[in-house]
Amino acid sequence: MTITIKKEQICELVISDQTICIKEIEFVQGVGNYSKFYLNDGRSIVTCRTLKYYEQFLIERGFIRPSKSAIVNVNSIQTIDFNRQKTIKLSNDQNISISRRQVKPLRDLFKAMA
Repeated sequence: MTITIKKEQICELVISDQTICIKEIEFVQGVGNYSKFYLNDGRSIVTCRTLKYYEQFLIERGFIRPSKSAIVNVNSIQTIDFNRQKTIKLSNDQNISISRRQVKPLRDLFKAMA
């Protein structure tokens, strides 16, 4: 992973031969020992690294980790259901489940942001 910060303070993530702007990432899904990046334009990129490898870098830049298998861009969140289904609905109509242990910390985080 190579991180490049340009003069405009736009962070980019270079994976193999592709450069991804952080703002373009909707969410990252963990699939075994691989990570699958889902982008705003509908593309997806698979890398041979785990979510833990990307976690700290992304969380420092406005992402949250609602479960063991996903890291979500806060700017992509459309709605959150903390009560019944415990899911996050993204702008691309994808639903991400929230783990039982993350419900309270995420609820507190979003109350503080409001």
